[in-house]
Amino acid sequence: MPHAKIVIFNDTHGWHSAQLVDALSALNIEAVLTDLADCTIDLTHPTGILIPGFENQLPAAAMVRGIAPGSLEQITLRMDVLHTLSELGVPVFNPASAIEHTVDKARTSLRLHLAGLNTPKTWACENRDLARNIALKHLSKHQSLVIKPLFGCMGKGIEKINNIEQFDTIQAVGDAFYMQEYIAPFEQDLWQDWRLMVIDNKVCAAMSRRSQHWITNFAQGAECFPTTVTSEMEQLAIRATQAVQADYAGVDLICQQDGRYTVLEVNSVPAWKGLEQATGINVAVNLAQALANRIVDNAKNKQRSC
Repeated sequence: MPHAKIVIFNDTHGWHSAQLVDALSALNIEAVLTDLADCTIDLTHPTGILIPGFENQLPAAAMVRGIAPGSLEQITLRMDVLHTLSELGVPVFNPASAIEHTVDKARTSLRLHLAGLNTPKTWACENRDLARNIALKHLSKHQSLVIKPLFGCMGKGIEKINNIEQFDTIQAVGDAFYMQEYIAPFEQDLWQDWRLMVIDNKVCAAMSRRSQHWITNFAQGAECFPTTVTSEMEQLAIRATQAVQADYAGVDLICQQDGRYTVLEVNSVPAWKGLEQATGINVAVNLAQALANRIVDNAKNKQRSC
């Protein structure tokens, strides 16, 4: 394809960005690494936004690899940039809508539920007394709960609650209570879930994560293994990605006691180091090709509209 110049947004560029730069370079695509926090809304500029490295042009595409934590105002400005790029006809991978649907776990749960997909029973509220009553109702039936930060990743800040005394010691992050039923392992004392990487409605790689602890994130020390994917798992992951309107996503599944799979998480800015180590599949190559396809299709659409 002809030479193209894109932007990759992240607050900390490391191994993943380097993988993408190499994969894109092989397709004659130059990648500029920057941070959404360094972009400026400037109405003296024709497009209204300034992106480092693109002072006199728009990128051929944009990829979002990460957004730094910040105040509501800071996050709003960063999302304004992504929304504006899409409105200017720049393919954004993933778009702002997908990030909004997945960065907030309650929003993800709602999207999955309304799409009719199997996902753990979930409750979210601000009122501590209400949250405590919900917890008491289920804990009294010997049903454990998991409390997670509304915004969070890599298994950080997650607590398993077995009794009301444990609930009473919890300090909810941001005074928001996001609670889910605890899904017991399909095999006793073998905590395992599955991460499927979906790109453009196809599963490009999958692994199982096994741990001696109920938290099975790679960042928390879980071991990763290549795995076969059933049709049920594949379709569930693809439909979950579609439900949050993502172009690509890391979808976490777990097997219930009845043998059915349920969606635990949908991550619109997934890491893939553990996945690549487990499977040998170069995920960055697949992502780069998907971006290249968007650049070509976007150019064709612009030609047709002229």
